[in-house]
Amino acid sequence: MAAVIAILGTLMTAGVSLLSGTGAQSRKAGTDLLTGLIEQARTTAITSRTHVVLAIAEPGDLPAGDERCRLGLFKVGEWPDSPSSPPVLTGVLLKRWQTLETGIVLTGGDVDGVANPLDGDQVTIRHGGIGVTVHIIAFNPRGGLHYPSGSAPVAIRIAEGRYRGGKAVSNPRGGSECRLKIGRVTARPYRTNR
Repeated sequence: MAAVIAILGTLMTAGVSLLSGTGAQSRKAGTDLLTGLIEQARTTAITSRTHVVLAIAEPGDLPAGDERCRLGLFKVGEWPDSPSSPPVLTGVLLKRWQTLETGIVLTGGDVDGVANPLDGDQVTIRHGGIGVTVHIIAFNPRGGLHYPSGSAPVAIRIAEGRYRGGKAVSNPRGGSECRLKIGRVTARPYRTNR
């Protein structure tokens, strides 16, 4: 009987440690995906000598029926000269939309006083005969941050949670989040976790 209890205790401990690490691993995977797409957008903007947009589609922005966030890269041939805010863009989708894992959300709110593009206006991107309205981060042909406009960097928050009614809701159990800041001139992402 003591041996059975010891084995059950060991299995329960292993199970709890595996389950507790799942959220942190998912946040890291989401952060790695977002970091990779930012680097790819920046590099593509430089090598193609055109504007490249990282589009962030929350549930309801695309016709997908699930409650997951999607990320897409668009090459924008010409950035509009008109000072319309927000601009309407025409672009080409560079690769399929990437989906964040279930249980991971991109949340609004500034990071240590640095603005979050998810708090700003959405932009319409026309491609393939349709238009999608999403939040964006745009890179200019020199590899710098072009949109949102301004001179300050931007930051994105990646947290555990769910989308409810198209809005991100972080888990109330107090899990930590990953944070990315994207510089204005070189537009390289770097982590600033709390």
